[in-house]
Formats: sequence, structure tokens, C-alpha cells
Amino acid sequence: MNNTAAVLSETRTRIAKIRETMTNKIIELAAQIEILERQVARPDAREFLVSRCGLTTGEISTLSKFSKTLKGYEGVLRKSNASWSVIRGLVSTNQTARNLSLAKMASGARFELSDLRAIRNDVAERKLSPVESALKRREKALTKQARRRADNSIREFKAGTAVLLEKIFDLSRSAPAKLAQSKAMGEIAGDAQKLLPVFEAAFGTDHARPGEAAWRNLKPAAQSAAMTHSLLTSLAAPGDGPNKKLFDCAERLKAQSTRYLNNLGNFVGSRKFFAMVTPPDKKVGLRCLPQKRLKALELCAGAGGMALGLEAAGFDHVGLVELNPDAAATMRLNRPHWPVAEQDMRTIDFTQYAGKVDLLCGGLPCQAYSEEGDGNGKHDARDLFLEGARAVREINPKAFLFENVRGALFGKHADHIAAFLAELADAGYEIQVIEVNTQDYGIAQNRPRILFIGFRGKTRNHFRMPPAFPNRRANVGDVLYDLMAANGWSEVDDWAEYCRSVNFELQDGTIVQGAQASTLTGYKGATREKEGLRWARNGLTPAGIPDHAPTDTIAQARKGFVPGLTIRMRARLQDFDDSYQFVGSKQSVARQIGNAVAPRLAMAVGLAIYEALEWVEFDTEAMLWPSDGQRSGTRRTAVEPPPMYRPLQGGEPDCSYGARVRLKGEIPKEGPTAPGIESNVA
Repeated sequence: MNNTAAVLSETRTRIAKIRETMTNKIIELAAQIEILERQVARPDAREFLVSRCGLTTGEISTLSKFSKTLKGYEGVLRKSNASWSVIRGLVSTNQTARNLSLAKMASGARFELSDLRAIRNDVAERKLSPVESALKRREKALTKQARRRADNSIREFKAGTAVLLEKIFDLSRSAPAKLAQSKAMGEIAGDAQKLLPVFEAAFGTDHARPGEAAWRNLKPAAQSAAMTHSLLTSLAAPGDGPNKKLFDCAERLKAQSTRYLNNLGNFVGSRKFFAMVTPPDKKVGLRCLPQKRLKALELCAGAGGMALGLEAAGFDHVGLVELNPDAAATMRLNRPHWPVAEQDMRTIDFTQYAGKVDLLCGGLPCQAYSEEGDGNGKHDARDLFLEGARAVREINPKAFLFENVRGALFGKHADHIAAFLAELADAGYEIQVIEVNTQDYGIAQNRPRILFIGFRGKTRNHFRMPPAFPNRRANVGDVLYDLMAANGWSEVDDWAEYCRSVNFELQDGTIVQGAQASTLTGYKGATREKEGLRWARNGLTPAGIPDHAPTDTIAQARKGFVPGLTIRMRARLQDFDDSYQFVGSKQSVARQIGNAVAPRLAMAVGLAIYEALEWVEFDTEAMLWPSDGQRSGTRRTAVEPPPMYRPLQGGEPDCSYGARVRLKGEIPKEGPTAPGIESNVA
């Protein structure tokens, strides 16, 4: 026994080493081809690689694209011992599916080609409308049910066929030449009558016959099924069946029965079973929240965008952590009952919340990963990914939700994100990395974001992100019309009509209509040329923050005038209600709005998490856009949060604003706090 264990252990070690070597060789090959293509014209390089190096054109194509698609992720590929088929699949798939797949691999989860296909299918399904998505899920469920029934019918058919063939063989050995009136034939007919509906349940009732035009186009499996159906029909009615002569000779009966009944099993795997149903014209689900409300703790809560959405999705906050004093004041002003803790999350001992939170969430600071920033990642003092993982470990919530920018999945950050995901996986969570865009939820802003979502146990199997809602696409002309017209700008109608009618081509080639703002950020001075042109094509400029709506005087004074966005316009584009007030200077408020999570997007994700945790199903579209124009689910119960701090050096902590200011300076080598952070807003 001990010897067997030793052999298995040694074999496992050797195989792991071989797999690691194979992955390294693929990466080295890709690097060599990249060097070659920089020095030699691509056609010449490919001819050399085929004729002199023995590579196939498919291998060359995959390795050549490696540097463009997987550069920076070599460590992730090595860690997961990625096979050639997985690497080839990653190279050839779309960018969204590739990034999400690499994030899953970085978490340390087992990753195979089937996982990549599943992620790619999920990405494609999210582009469907709600009705299309519901119909596709319904079709999958019906197909699965139909296959299960067909499999049962096939098994029953095979068993019945064995009995029937045995009787036919016995008949051919002992019966006289004329069989039509024999007693044995009566038993065979009875068995065939029972077997015929079983066959039709699995293979259908409509089958072409030899000589018909449709017969020539049938595949062998379909021809065999058609002949088997004809044979069973004849056996079930031997007296007056269509092939009466079949029963005149036992050997002929045996030969044809063996040919069709026995051989049909060879084609069972290639059958095509269709379930014809009338799909529902709308998704069935709850249109109001259940009475039960779940508890959430939010980190880096900012101005409260995510909190507003989660509140509307059935979550009550036991705490909202935010370091920036203006953002914290904004939440207190609009929601006095929210338990806001104006603190650095690194000073908090989260174990006091263990077992008391259903959802841990937050928008971890994104500045370190922004595509427009320096992209310093883990070297940026504002990075809090590992602190987010610490909070998950200490609280052990049923689920977590962290939002960030797409840049977090760039190759240069792969090792850090891998460490973050690995800690979450080690804590016992099944993790999904999902790319979403606010424009898919009726918000006139092209704002792509990444969501890290995790569940404990089997709850992950019940989670499904809501589909996109392309039918709800909004444009800045309609969304901002009244605010742009507030000061009598005479060209506002022309501006709005342009914003409604302009067409854009998305990355997947889809043509959409209607201008949308690019991702809102904080205050901007002068813009880069390309950035200004991109915004101008959408009828706006990101530069500056005007105090008032456009006037004719301002518009006529500037050649090629393009309107800017006031604070209220920015807030509306970020899906804040017009009644929501902000605290702070103009620049501070602009940062709060630009860093926020759009409430409707947060509500959509919150509803999906609620569904998974409570095993319910919502009519998501009806919940996001209720007919009465008011969002449901703003009821809230009082929650007494425990104190949210971890003493720095013993005694009671000083969490005042002045204390935080005094802490700014050099980050200590040890201790829970990293001072010098201006804001934890994501």
C-alpha cells in the first residue's frame, strides 16, 4: 500500500513538472517568433518557420498572436500549466472573454478549454436582449429536458428491441415457411405495437421512404431510423401491413430486423431531437422585493452610488466605510440613517462582523489601474485589493462584490490580481470576473467596468448576471435636454437631434444609434486632442466644469462650440436622482460623481446576488424600470453596527478628520494604516 502511494506521488510530481515544461516551451516559442517577426518580413518569416522549422500554419498563427494578446500573462499561464489547446483558445477568443478567463486562471482555479467556452458563451449571451436571453435559457432548459426524455426512450427502445429480436430469431429457427397467421407472429405484433410509440418518442413520426425525393438528402442515421419505423409499423400490423410479403419468409424477416433494429443503435449518438414549444413572450419573475432584507457592508463607498442601488435591491447596510470627508458627508446628507464610518479601511478589524453580513461590497480604488492614469498598480499607495481580500477572510460573508476598471486585468497587473484572487479562492469562494457597461442598463454613458463576484458553497451555481438591456439604450440628447435648455440656448434642439441620430459602431461590429458620454472622471483641464475629438463626436466636451447651462452668448463667442457638463448634468449621467445633493468643492464633487458606481447598475447586480442567495427570481427589467416611475425596495430596517476600527497602538483610536491629516506622510513599515491616501473612492 505504501509502495503504491509512493508511486502515485512520484508520478504526480513528474507529470506536473512535464506540464510546466510544456507551458514554458510554448511561451519560449512565442518569444522566438516575436523576435523573428521584428527582424524579418512576416511572409518570409512564416515561410521559413514552415519549411525549415516544421511548424504548421495554425501553430504559427497562434504563436504570432501570443505577444499581442497574452503578453504580460506568462506568469499566470505558467502557474496554471496552461495547455496548448487552452493557449490557442485564449489567443483566438474575444478580448472580454480572454480577460475574464485569465482572471479565473489567476485565481488558481482549475481551468480547461470547456471553461473558456462557458465564459465565451456567457459573454455572448449578455449581448442579447432580455427577451432573447429568456428565450435562450428556456430553449436550453427544454432541450435538456427533451434529451433526458429521449435518452430514457432510447434505453427503453433498446431493451424492447432485444426482446423483439430474440422472438424473431426463435421464430426463424422453428416456424414454418408461412408465418402470417402463426401464433408467434401475434406475440411479435404485440411487442412491436408497444415498441412503436417508444421509438416515435425518441425519433419522431415523420420519416421519408425510399424512392421519395427527400430520401436522397437523408444521412445514414436518418435513413436507418426511417426504415426501422417502417419495419415496426409492418410488424405491428402483420395481417395488412405495407410490407406483407415480409412475413412470408422467416429468414427475410430475421435479415431485415437485424439490419434495421439491431444496427440503429450505431446511430443513436447522432440523433437530432427537436422539442417544438411556444416560448413565453416575457420573463416570469417577481416585480417587487420580498419582505426579507439582506445585510451588506460596503467598503470605499464614495458618494453612495453602489449603496443606493443595493438598497433598492433589498440590502440594508450595517456599515459604509469611506475615508474622504466630503463623500462621507454626501452620504450622511442624503441618507441620515446610513451608518457611515469615515475611516481608512486599513484601520478596521473586520472580525467583529464575522457571520453578520450577507454581502461584502465596494468599489476598491481604481486610480492605480485606470487606463488614463499612470497604471502603477500594486506600487500605488491607493491600491487596496489585498485589503479587500483581508476583509473577505475576516468577515466570511455569503457573497462579495468588488468593482473596478478594466485596466486591473491588464497583463502588467496579472501577478497582483492573481494574488488577490488566490486569497479569495483560498478563503473558500467560487469567483466570477464579469465585464459590464453602464450603457447596457439605460444610462447614457459608455462606462465599462469589471466586477469581482464570489459566493461560498454551491450558491455560485444559482448566480446569473442579468442580461444587457439594449432596448433601453439612452442618449445624452434626451437625458440632458432640459438641463441644457435651462438658460435658453437656441441651438439645443439641433444639439439634441444630433445626439439622438448619430450612429456608432461597437467593437463587435454592431451599429447603434445615439450619442453617449465617455467614462466620467473627476475635474479635467485641457484635454488631449483625440480625447476631445471623441467627446465632441458625442456632442460634449469633458474639459472644465461650467457653473451654468449654455447660453447663446457663450455659444456664439466660441467657434465650434460644444457644451460642457455641469455638476448636475454629470450626476444625471451617472444615474443619480436630481434630488441627490453633494458636499464639497466643485472639483471634489466632480471626483465623487466620476468615481461612483451608477445606482441602476448596482441595483441590477444586487438583484442578481439576492436571487442567488435567496433562491428567488425577479423580473429584472420591471424592477429596474417600474411602471409607476418609482424604484421599489427603499424600505429599510434599523441596524445597530458595531464600532468600525482597529486600534493603531492600543487605547481608543482618534478617527477625527484632523487626526487623519496629521497622519499624512511616510507609510510605516508595520501597522494597519497606510496614511497619505487622499480617498478610497473607487
